[in-house]
Amino acid sequence: MLVSSSYRACPILLLCISFFLNLTSFSQNWTEKNESENYVARHECGFVQIGDKFIMFGGRESSQRLDVYDYANNTWEQGGVAPEEFNHFQAIQYQGLIWVIGAFKTNSPNPEQNADYIYMYNPATVQWIQGMEIPESRKRGSAGLAVYNNKFYLIGGNNNGHSGGYVSYFDEYNPNTGNWTSLNNAPRPRDHFQAAVYGDKLYAIGGRLTGGPGGLFEPQVPEVDVYDFTTAQWSTLNTSNNLPNPRAGLGVTVFNNEIYTLGGETTFNRPNNGQVSIVESLNPTTNSWTTQSSLNYPRHGFQPIVSGNTMYVAGGSSGGIVIRNMEYLGPDNATGAPNINSTFTADETTKFFEYGPDFGTVTINIQLSNTGGTTGTYIDDISISGTDYTLANTYTNRLIDVNSNITIQAILNNTTQDTSLGIVTVTYNNTNTLTIALEGTLNPTLSVSSLQEMNQKIIVYPSPTKNSFSINQSVSKLQIYDLTGKLIKDFSGDFGDTHYFNVLELSDGLYIIKALNTNQEQFTGKLLKE
Repeated sequence: MLVSSSYRACPILLLCISFFLNLTSFSQNWTEKNESENYVARHECGFVQIGDKFIMFGGRESSQRLDVYDYANNTWEQGGVAPEEFNHFQAIQYQGLIWVIGAFKTNSPNPEQNADYIYMYNPATVQWIQGMEIPESRKRGSAGLAVYNNKFYLIGGNNNGHSGGYVSYFDEYNPNTGNWTSLNNAPRPRDHFQAAVYGDKLYAIGGRLTGGPGGLFEPQVPEVDVYDFTTAQWSTLNTSNNLPNPRAGLGVTVFNNEIYTLGGETTFNRPNNGQVSIVESLNPTTNSWTTQSSLNYPRHGFQPIVSGNTMYVAGGSSGGIVIRNMEYLGPDNATGAPNINSTFTADETTKFFEYGPDFGTVTINIQLSNTGGTTGTYIDDISISGTDYTLANTYTNRLIDVNSNITIQAILNNTTQDTSLGIVTVTYNNTNTLTIALEGTLNPTLSVSSLQEMNQKIIVYPSPTKNSFSINQSVSKLQIYDLTGKLIKDFSGDFGDTHYFNVLELSDGLYIIKALNTNQEQFTGKLLKE
């Protein structure tokens, strides 16, 4: 009897389906990494990826030691020693640096002391950087921390260790300007939790009210508070969308388009506080919860990492025993590129410039650039020395992003001296300095009246200008120079006398214009940008 090919294919098809289902089931369970365990077992610590490494640091145990995991080679090595005993914090990787904001700086006695400053760690140079001081009234540890649109957001926390100082504070920190802003409080206080950003919303999930009327470990906070960055408003999910198993000391992260809550410690549905291996995920679209595969090890006081298509956890405390026990969910395909220290430079080491006797003031623009790597550079301070020199602004506590620059302005306030010497000193990353010499020379021919004579054939409109200007000539080339003789902008083409030249990005100050008209005649004029 002949058997049809479709019947013959059935066993093969069933085998393939069975294999696929088994593979899918395997990929949805947590797998022990069996990693090298040449690192400190710790809890209440930070665990983040930066570049192609995982870094674990802080916590209750050996809190000033950093352990660096090379996942490609399954090896650990020590990093730079932390300046404080950081514990109870949510570490963040941003601009190639690890940030600590909202931590305790001591492990004993209770109450633990709040960290006074923002701290950054640069693994590429094995260097800790002390940033700006946190406003006194906003210092606390055990808070949630997240980044949105290049700003940090610090939520909740406890300003009295484990002794009842839980708060609902909500703060914004802009690292590029050094501005710290206190925002409207979250709907409720909480500590021992972590925060996560999904889309344009910030989620505060889990935690407890430590050291209050409920004692050290309770009550837990079941409500999920959500901050909408587009409306700048807080809201709370319906009680039906509360965290199903309220717990503190849990890990929180975004994975597979859901917000995962992992492990923790709780008194919920149990007579005493204890660690759990529960994993539950929130769908931010439906606000519904799903029970996911449990961790292999109950743990609290840890932080998850998502890398590639995989989530990793390590460390924490399990029933009073501090563990290592890295485990992962997914295909174990951590990915990342090396973290490379950037180069911080000025456009010129010496600024030569001339001025007329009746200029009054001269503005010298200095461009500082951070290039060639993957790390931001932190400007501690910029100072100026030299008779009659000042800075246009205060430039302190500012992060210069990767492959970015900032223009600072030095001002000479006396233009009657034959020579004017000054030095701009930039202190960055706490211990490094960059100096720019200023060398101004009096040129009597550069009087205001002589510049006005220049403009008899080139009339600039409007003058001064904010965004753009036109001239009363048809030109084929127009160049703009600063007073140091540096070419700032170059326009080439057929420009009629109604054409407007865009100078919006120019810094305020006086500039020299050189133009070539259609008859190949050259003219010089001045441009005042404000």
